[in-house]
Amino acid sequence: MLRMLGVDGLDRAGRPLAASLAERYCGSNAGRLARGVILPFAVALLEYDMPARDLALDGASGAIDLGLEAELLGRPDRLAAAEKKAAELLGAALSRFDANRTATRDMRDVLGLPREPWLGVALRATEVEAAAEETRAAIAEGADVIQVRVPASWEFAEARRHAGLDTPGLFEPEATQKRRRARRTWRRGARPARQAAEPVPAGSQRGLASLRKAADDAAARRRCYAGLMTVTSAFAAPEQAVVAGFERIDFVGADPIREIVEENVDPERALADHAFAHRLQARAGCRVVVGPGPLALGADVASGIPSDATTWAARALALQALGVELAVADGLPADRLLLSAIPDWAFGDADEGSILLQAWLRRAIFPGQALVLDGPTGWLGSPGRAVAVVSAFAGGAASLVVEPGVSGRVSAASAELASAARTARMVRATLGDGALHGDAAELGAKTLRAASGVLAMLSAEGWESLLGPAGHGADGDWLGASAVVERDEGPTSGARLFESLA
Repeated sequence: MLRMLGVDGLDRAGRPLAASLAERYCGSNAGRLARGVILPFAVALLEYDMPARDLALDGASGAIDLGLEAELLGRPDRLAAAEKKAAELLGAALSRFDANRTATRDMRDVLGLPREPWLGVALRATEVEAAAEETRAAIAEGADVIQVRVPASWEFAEARRHAGLDTPGLFEPEATQKRRRARRTWRRGARPARQAAEPVPAGSQRGLASLRKAADDAAARRRCYAGLMTVTSAFAAPEQAVVAGFERIDFVGADPIREIVEENVDPERALADHAFAHRLQARAGCRVVVGPGPLALGADVASGIPSDATTWAARALALQALGVELAVADGLPADRLLLSAIPDWAFGDADEGSILLQAWLRRAIFPGQALVLDGPTGWLGSPGRAVAVVSAFAGGAASLVVEPGVSGRVSAASAELASAARTARMVRATLGDGALHGDAAELGAKTLRAASGVLAMLSAEGWESLLGPAGHGADGDWLGASAVVERDEGPTSGARLFESLA
């Protein structure tokens, strides 16, 4: 909510400003968390008559106490004024969403979308200047979508630190080693280098704004539209949905089920985060990429009984279906969902039959959604991977293929992707009916029966049926469980204002 009201950037200590202010105001006070920060922040804006970011800086440092400002909401006139101010700020944010959605549509109409399947390239650079150069080069050579990894959220990093766990995805400036080398050179008697400006993460809001401009410029030269895609850590879904709406992000990788299964996030917290994010993504016109279904082995580990590949496939398919249904229930149009077609474990085994079956099942079950091929090691250019790509496309034609990094050979990857798609179309046309037969049909039916059983068990027994005992983290608790509260519907709560986001 603070992001929507214009609070961005870092505080004076270098932490995300919106997170610092929320932590300062809510802390461990469940009542404040339930009522929300929007009305206290709005009444403070009226009291001090200052820009939102300046007020947030003072609030995060403790110079202004939003808790004291919230007491003013007990007066009917101040409450009405705060609600009006908050509604105006939210209206301005949604107008910015709408303007960007219109701009995206107009640019697509003018430039035209490239022919599917689109080639997505994951950026290797983590700082914005290098990432912008990489973006321009990749699009010029044939990339259609640029994937940017957003640094792990401050809250996620703190939660994992308290649980005694490492945090993947933290931003580490690329200049760190250069500075170390500069210090070593200075010790040898050379003149020290001038201190460089603070690096900007490519996945920050400021960085994404720069990448959007770089992508638009390069795409205009190539005469076709190029998209941006962000991938986030747990706890970041609502904030990144706001950033996606503000900075015209076309695709967002967001999967609450993966957060629950793989990152030990409290299920209620994960589902609440993504329910909110889905509303904003629907308004902003983003397309959401749902993962292929996580590998849920917690119950197997707890019981000591291993499962087979069919069980893995069934669980992944069932959990992906659950993620799709939740997104649609949250108001995200079904045609804005893209589904990862191949689980990582199937791709890692490089079993062409399994890859074809996984793609075929998803095309059969989700005919209204586009498919995505992504994986940890890439689909194009590696020895033997061309067969895997053709197998996946033969099972179900994908709209987007994301490569983890093809720097220096984007044009070759683009040509290889086009060739694989043509071959797969020829295979499908030659096979005729497009149905599975023989052992493949039997295995597909077995997988579907097992997936139905997974959903039935999940409905009857809850998450422990798949994950084992609740809270299997190092500290015995679900991550983010302390931030789960029932929303307050009282007069000083922001509940009524949330309706404008639906």
